[in-house]
Amino acid sequence: MRGLPRYLKTVLWLVLAVLLNGVTSRSASAAAMARLNGSFIQYWSVMQSWPDQNWQTILGRMQELQMDTVIIQALASENSDGSIYSFIGAPGEPDPTETILRYADTNNFKVFLGLYMLNWNHDMVGADFLAETQSRMAAVVQQAWTRYLTNNAHPSFAGWYIPYEPWTAAYTPAEITRLRAFFQNITSACEQIAGDRPVAISPFISGWRPNPCQVESLYSELLNGSGLSIVLLQDSVGAQQWNDDIVQRTAPYFQAFQNACATAGVQFWANLESFLITNDVYTATDISRLRRQFDAATPFVEKIVTFDFLHYMNPDIFLSGWNNARRTRMQQLFNDYRTQFVATEYAPDSPPRLTLHEVAAGLTLNWSGMVGDAFEVQAKAAWDDDWLPVTTTIITNGFNYSCQVTTSDECRFFRVRRMSRLQVPDSMIWIPPGQFVMGTPASDPDRTADELTSFSAALTQGFWISRHEVTQSEYQNLLCTNPAAFASALENPVEQVSWTEAMNYCQSLTEREQMAGRLPAGYLYRLPTEAEWEYAARAGSTERFFFGTDPNALGNYAWYNVNSGNGPHPVSTLLVNDWGLADVSGNVMEWCWDWIGNAPSGPVTNFIGSTTGPYHAIRGGAWSFPWVNCRSGWRVGYATASRQAYVGFRVVLAPPAP
Repeated sequence: MRGLPRYLKTVLWLVLAVLLNGVTSRSASAAAMARLNGSFIQYWSVMQSWPDQNWQTILGRMQELQMDTVIIQALASENSDGSIYSFIGAPGEPDPTETILRYADTNNFKVFLGLYMLNWNHDMVGADFLAETQSRMAAVVQQAWTRYLTNNAHPSFAGWYIPYEPWTAAYTPAEITRLRAFFQNITSACEQIAGDRPVAISPFISGWRPNPCQVESLYSELLNGSGLSIVLLQDSVGAQQWNDDIVQRTAPYFQAFQNACATAGVQFWANLESFLITNDVYTATDISRLRRQFDAATPFVEKIVTFDFLHYMNPDIFLSGWNNARRTRMQQLFNDYRTQFVATEYAPDSPPRLTLHEVAAGLTLNWSGMVGDAFEVQAKAAWDDDWLPVTTTIITNGFNYSCQVTTSDECRFFRVRRMSRLQVPDSMIWIPPGQFVMGTPASDPDRTADELTSFSAALTQGFWISRHEVTQSEYQNLLCTNPAAFASALENPVEQVSWTEAMNYCQSLTEREQMAGRLPAGYLYRLPTEAEWEYAARAGSTERFFFGTDPNALGNYAWYNVNSGNGPHPVSTLLVNDWGLADVSGNVMEWCWDWIGNAPSGPVTNFIGSTTGPYHAIRGGAWSFPWVNCRSGWRVGYATASRQAYVGFRVVLAPPAP
C-alpha cells in the first residue's frame, strides 16, 4: 500500500476489515447476533377497543428495538364454557389486526396470524378433539382471509401460526400419527385458501422432560411430512420459573430441536419467555435472566422472538389492571434491552465486528464485547498465509475494545479472534484455597476402620464445586440416559452410577463446554479429590458435622434414614453449609476421584489418596444410612464398577493442577 493516497489506503483497510469480519475458528450460529427479531402479541378482549394510536405506539417501540416480526397469537379463542370468542372485527369496525397489518405494510414488518386458541382442559391428543379443533382452525383461516387478506390486501402478511402447543413429552406412536395428521390438515387448509405461506407452531419444554435424544427422535418423526414450515421452541424459562442454570437446562433441548428441524427441513426459531412468575403474579423478567436465555438459544436457531413484548417489555401502553411495580419492570426491561442488545452488539458466539481508522503508526481496531471476553489479534501478509498472533495491548472498559497494530508487508490482513472464556454455571460455588484438619480424631468413638486419622491438609489451588449433587435432569441432558433407581423426579440426584460412569459424565461435560466456548484450555470438569470434598463439606468446621456435634440437628441439613421416607429427595431442599453446599451430609453418597488409602503421617499439601487400588473413595451420608455415616470425616471404598441406589456424585471445575 506504499505510495497510495491516505484516503485510498483507509478505504482498502476498511474493505479488508469487512472481508475478515466473521472469520473465526469457532462455528457460529445462524443467529450469531443475539437480538429479538420480533414478538408474539397476545390479545385480550379489552384491546379491541383500543385506538389505533395505541397499536402504532407499541409497534413503533418494537421498531425502536429493531424488531420486524409480529406473531398474533390467536384470532379466536375458546371460552371456559366452550363458546368461541372472536377477535376478528367486522369491516368498518375497530380492529387491532387491521391496524397492525396497515402499520406493517409501510414499515417493513412481517405479520403471522394466529388461528383458533383452544382451551387446555381437554384430551389434547384425542382423535375427536383434534378433529373439532382442526375444523375450527380452518374456519378461522377462511374468516381471516376474507376480512384482511383478499386480493393480497396486505403485503406484510407472512404466514400462519397454529396456537396448539405440543410439548416435549413422550407421545405414543398413535399420538404422533394423529398429531402429524392434525398439522397436515391445517397446513393444507391454509394452503388452499392463502397459497404457499409458512405455517408455524411453538412447542414448549415441559416440566417432565424426557432426555433430549428421545425428544429429537420424537420431533423428527412428528415434523416430517407435517407441512409445517417453522418451529419456535418456547424456552419455558418463565413458565417453569427457572432462574439459574438456564443454559444447562434448556440448551440440550434447543440442540435436539435443531437436529429434528434439520432432518424435517423446517426452520427453527426460539420463543424466549420474557415474563417472571412470583406467587402466581406475572411480571417482566430482568435483563440478566433474559441474557442467559439468549446464551442458551442463540447457537441453535435462525431467529428469536419473545412472548411477549406487549405484556412485558412495552414501556408506554398499559392496561388499567397493571400496578406501578409491573409497569416499572416493563419499562426497565425495555430500557435495559435497548442498552445491552441494540445500542451494544451482544454476540457471545460470533467473531466481533471490526471498525478501524488509520493513525500515524498504523491502524486502530475497535470492536464490542462483554465483561470477561478474551480476544486475540492476528495478522498475515497474504490471503493464503496462516494467521499469526500480533503482540498488542487491548484496551477495554468491559464493553468496548480497541488496540493499535502496525501495518507492513508482513501484516496486511487483520482479524480479532474471540477466545473461549470461562463461564461458570450458576450451580457451581467457588472454594478458595486454604488449610484444614482432614479426617477423624483417633479418639472419636464413632470412628470407623475406613476413616482417615486426622492430619493437617493444605490446598494451594481454589476450585469450583457443584452446589448440589448432579441431578437426573443434568445427567440425562448430557448423556441421554437416566440410570437412577428412584427416577420419579428429575431434580432428585442421579444415583446407581458407577465411578466409571461418573468419570464419563465429567469428560463429556468438559467436551461439551469446550465446544460451546465456555471452557478455556486448562480447565476441566472432574470428580473432587477426597481432600477437596471434605474441605468444601466442612466449610471451615472442625466438628463431626459442619453444623456442630449434635446428631439430632442432622434432619435440618440432610436426608438420612430417620427423615428420608426410604428414598432420596430433590436436591437443595434442606439447609446448606456455610459455603453454600447442599446435601453434603445426606441424600446420596458421592464418588471421589482418588482410590481409598491410608492417612499420611504428617501434614500434606494438596493431598491425593492412593493412585491405585481395588476401591474408590466415597463420601457423605445417604437416605438409607444412620447419622454416624453422615459425619464429615466418614468414608468408605467401593469398587469402580459398583452401582448403588444410594451413591451419586458432584463435580469440580478446576484450573490447571498446582
